[in-house]
Amino acid sequence: MKNAGSCVQKQAALVPSTLQTISTIARLTGRRDIPPEAVLAGSGIAVSDLQDTTMMVTQAQELIVAGNALNLTGDPTLGLQIGNALRVSSFGLLGYAMLVSPTLQDALQCLFDFPLLFGAYFDISLSVEGYGATLAVSNYQYRSDLEVLNTDMCLAALWAVVCDVMADKIAPDCVTLRHAKPEHAAAYRQTFGGPAYFGRTQSAVHFPAELLNMALPLADPFSYNVMRQQCQQLQRSWQNSNTLDVISRALRLMYSDPLVYNQLNNVAAELYMSERTLRRRLDEKGVKFQHLLDQVLRDKAVEYLSGSSLPVAEIAERLGYSETASFRHAFRRWTGRCPSDYRTAPATQRINPAIASWPELSPG
Repeated sequence: MKNAGSCVQKQAALVPSTLQTISTIARLTGRRDIPPEAVLAGSGIAVSDLQDTTMMVTQAQELIVAGNALNLTGDPTLGLQIGNALRVSSFGLLGYAMLVSPTLQDALQCLFDFPLLFGAYFDISLSVEGYGATLAVSNYQYRSDLEVLNTDMCLAALWAVVCDVMADKIAPDCVTLRHAKPEHAAAYRQTFGGPAYFGRTQSAVHFPAELLNMALPLADPFSYNVMRQQCQQLQRSWQNSNTLDVISRALRLMYSDPLVYNQLNNVAAELYMSERTLRRRLDEKGVKFQHLLDQVLRDKAVEYLSGSSLPVAEIAERLGYSETASFRHAFRRWTGRCPSDYRTAPATQRINPAIASWPELSPG
């Protein structure tokens, strides 16, 4: 038996999200006396926005904030901390639907049916073989320097939700990770309560299959059906880009085609507003168009170098650089490495923690 759900797209700017994860990151870093302005830098999200429960952002903005937080804290356990802080109540209607589900199997089915509401950067699947069940995450397609953090966060959040809906702190049989054993290996047992094994074929939480058919303590068939209907409606509305604010909508366009949308007038026209209005809307958020463009170019460059064998010269051309040397210089400013070194470096070493600011260089 296997069930799966996916909202993975190659462009994180195409995936809408609430501010829940970003607010959680800001709260965790705030405990370390890191100002929220530093954590939100370059994301187009203001500190005051964190109180707006209706505001929609994109996963691209989430990744910017997560990258900032990792650089500012230097803490490799941050992904586990974020995931463990995302309890079932963090997921709104989806969380409530899972709480009132008849069984754990039904609760997990909600995840597979409404993946956009969970906001993972992975495909999530459940498989059962004999007496064992495996809840796995796969198909990560975003920033490679944040893959370990996002894997940790997703698995920790999944298991935290499982424990919440069962109203019990359950230890899994084990946790397996595709990445090599990291320096924070001991933190996995502390987070999950079971052993962790690294360098395996999949990243997953393994637990007794008998748990899937156990009745949940808050099961309510009527509420379950009602909440599933509401989740379906909500997911449909999130798929409409009109739910996003101007920053998120602009980023979606720029990530989709940085050669076309590398000019303010082109983005403004697509958003059905004047250049002046768009510039004013961005100024209200404390963001400059050029800064957004620089972030898009940096992310696209990382995507090409990590996920393709395209020559550096062709990558530079695709990003609008008239000279490869200009692209090399910009990339070094962004990451502390030249493109060829970045491409061959292990994922966990690709971003220089000392490079905390986003790029300021644009094609020329």
